[in-house]
This record gives sequence, structure tokens and C-alpha cells, in this order.
Amino acid sequence: MAKARRLFHHKWRWQRVTKLMARDGMTCMICKEALDRHIKDVFSEMYITFDHIIPRSGGGTDHIDNLRLAHQGCNRRRGCDPILPESEAA
Repeated sequence: MAKARRLFHHKWRWQRVTKLMARDGMTCMICKEALDRHIKDVFSEMYITFDHIIPRSGGGTDHIDNLRLAHQGCNRRRGCDPILPESEAA
């Protein structure tokens, strides 16, 4: 049972990555460098992660509209900092 659940999660994760790449492009939304789908080492700084636009700690959800792709290292450095809309950032 655990193996089936793990395989389902793996497939679900990469389907979601594909949807987000189609929406946002193949770049890290934090550093704007290219994402590499071939990196499978979950401990790599370049591994693809889901970055929450509104952090979960701030009431954000796991809905695809609240997600964007980022390198693991970039996502970790950003932490729980909120992302301001363009009009508020200036």
C-alpha cells in the first residue's frame, strides 16, 4: 500500500510541475534562472519545489493558483516572506 501511495504522489507531483511550467514557463520564479526537470536529487539546491505565493503559515493554500515553481535553494532562502504585488513592491 505504501509503495502505491508513493508512486501516486510522485506522478501527481510531476503532473502539477508540468501544469505550472505551462502556465509560468521553465524558470525559477525567484531567481529567474532555468529549471531542470532532470534533477531528481531532493537534496540538490536546484531541485524543483513548489513555492507558495501566500505562505501556508500566513493562511495560503496548496491550490495551484497559489503555487509557483522555484529552485529548492531559492525557496529555502525566501522562507515565509510574503510576495508583494508589483504595485506594492515599488
